[in-house]
Amino acid sequence: MSRGIGVTEGLRETVPEWALEGFVGLSLLGDLAFIVPVLGLLYLTDVGWTIARDTEEKPLCSNRTVSFIAAVFGGLALVVFLKGVFAFPRPPAELHVISPSEHGFPSGHAMSATIFWGGFALWSSVRTRPSRFALAGTVVMLVSLSRLVLGVHFLVDVVASVLFGVVYLLVIHRVARGRPTRAFAVAIAIATLAVLATEASSRAVVALTGSVVAAIGWYFVELPAVRRQLIEVARRAETK
Repeated sequence: MSRGIGVTEGLRETVPEWALEGFVGLSLLGDLAFIVPVLGLLYLTDVGWTIARDTEEKPLCSNRTVSFIAAVFGGLALVVFLKGVFAFPRPPAELHVISPSEHGFPSGHAMSATIFWGGFALWSSVRTRPSRFALAGTVVMLVSLSRLVLGVHFLVDVVASVLFGVVYLLVIHRVARGRPTRAFAVAIAIATLAVLATEASSRAVVALTGSVVAAIGWYFVELPAVRRQLIEVARRAETK
């Protein structure tokens, strides 16, 4: 029996062609092209808010936000690691609506969506926690469904990916405990394992490089002298 249990094939036969573009769009909510820029925007927004409040004694970017960013980097590296370890094939090419990468297990989009949106629900303080988890659950369900409709994953792929993502979030949230250094350490360790497991594949190298650069960049910007200088530059710019 296939990992799809007939679900992927059934959806491809049922969903009309005109609706497929909509599912391509939904899939983007778990795509790196969406997640990474949003992480950058969150960082810059947090830094801008700190500068606007003239709080030199506090970090430019809150530990909560940086821990979330580091956790997502680690989760993205974990996706690369697991794909390299399992290396399971995708559904038959005739079912594909889009051109996917090589391996089909776990689903990178479903797992990334779980980690990003689930992490947002855990670390964010926007609205209430139940509402954040409701949003995260809805987005993850839609992204997972889109990968099935687009014919690039089996049902088992997306279900296992969501479970992997949930377990990872629970572990990293407990290990990090609001300390970005711990979260980045985990991210770098996972990315290093991904490099070893995939024999230094391009995705693994990018994951490791991104984690290291993000950690170093965060540490450098938060040095007291650098932080004061950045705040002073921002103040001068506002007065001009």
